Amino acid sequence: MADASDIDAEAVADSQVLGVIVIARNGDRVEYYQDPKTYEGGITETTALGEVESHQLGAVLRSEYLSPTSPSYIDGMRSDLVDNSEIKVRVKNGGEGTVIFDSAIALLQGLYPPNPNNKIVLANETVVTAPLNGYQYVPVETVEPSNDRSLESWTDCPAFNKHVREFYASEEFKQKEKDAQPFFRSVKDFVFGRPTTLENALYDFMNSQLIHNKTYAYRLPPTLLETARGLADFHENGVFSDKQSGGIGNIAGRTMLHTVLRALERVAFNDDPLQFMLIETGYQPFISLFHELEIVKENPELQAIPNFASAFAIELRRGSPPDVRDFLRFRFKNGTGGSFKTIYVYGRHADIPLTEFIYKSKGGVISSNKQWAEVCGRSSFQGLDLGFTDKISDAATYHPYYSAVLAFLSFLALFAIRGVFVRLVKAVGQKVQNLRGKKVRLEGEEILNVDAASAQVLPDEKITRL
Repeated sequence: MADASDIDAEAVADSQVLGVIVIARNGDRVEYYQDPKTYEGGITETTALGEVESHQLGAVLRSEYLSPTSPSYIDGMRSDLVDNSEIKVRVKNGGEGTVIFDSAIALLQGLYPPNPNNKIVLANETVVTAPLNGYQYVPVETVEPSNDRSLESWTDCPAFNKHVREFYASEEFKQKEKDAQPFFRSVKDFVFGRPTTLENALYDFMNSQLIHNKTYAYRLPPTLLETARGLADFHENGVFSDKQSGGIGNIAGRTMLHTVLRALERVAFNDDPLQFMLIETGYQPFISLFHELEIVKENPELQAIPNFASAFAIELRRGSPPDVRDFLRFRFKNGTGGSFKTIYVYGRHADIPLTEFIYKSKGGVISSNKQWAEVCGRSSFQGLDLGFTDKISDAATYHPYYSAVLAFLSFLALFAIRGVFVRLVKAVGQKVQNLRGKKVRLEGEEILNVDAASAQVLPDEKITRL
């Protein structure tokens, strides 16, 4: 008898792609320094190489998901001219500054290249083509950590800072640093006074110099960079992971999952046009997600920093009859080289049913700024504490259950208001009927022959009928 995994694999062999959520890392940039204790970032800038890398990733995504001849083509999604109702873009706008935003724009240029058909005909029959031979403009939502922690949850988080300190104090870290002493002695002449310790990972500086500084590239022994990369992978994997699912070390992935689940919810809803979601971010959520979803158990090589312009694609697929449930397929592309590789979550060797994925992942999801503050051990969050930016708008507008609840509550509110209004009108009407044309004494001083207008405004407690 076939097990459940075999049945699921058969069900999605010829599955239909309904939509995809792509988490993409930024392209190349100059050196980026992060405080090793707080992970507050310094200043960095995009490079032309980084823009090219992201543009290439966009072109790959176009060939994978927007080409009707591709086996992963998103069914029914427009590929010639962008339909802004079908695509949503969220970009982290915290650490690394404009680099991630620039990478997102370059990626979108590859995903939807200029098209001369991007034009309009005016009333006077003048034909106007968009600039740059039909450049296509895709709206981008920047996510600011000052009011939305969903894409940068590891900074200003006391519990995460404690996790980092504990990792540095662990026997594993101390032993790795001890073993790396020969490297630290050899690398002193190539880091120009920077601290040669494991806590202060040197790879980012060395790699940036190797790419952009010809003199440095000619002098640097290749083995030093390889060792630096290995130490940096150990360092960042230890910081952005946790031994427990739902642990504080996975916070970068746990907040990212909120955005992913919301997007899947929209794509799965037939009346919602969304089919492609791009989340442009740094390297941190990749490591955390790979741990939180238990991907690293069978792919230990992913316990490392993903290369520039990497992409993690989550495809929502509808199974073939008789099993027409929605399934998820996970694919990863590490940088500009190679192609997408299918990877599996939670130890399954097949695409996972959407309902099963939601059930297994929801325990670790952080879905609001308030919950983030609680997990981080903060008494409050200085900002809009109404949940992550995409939570309220997406849930209220697109989720059928939330919409039904809101409609029902609106009906109750209107019904209650109507009842109050009717009772008020009846009371005023009765008052007018009782007083109109009658003589009354107002506070013992004045006698009035009350008309209809006066009857409505005379205070009851101050009048005496005669």
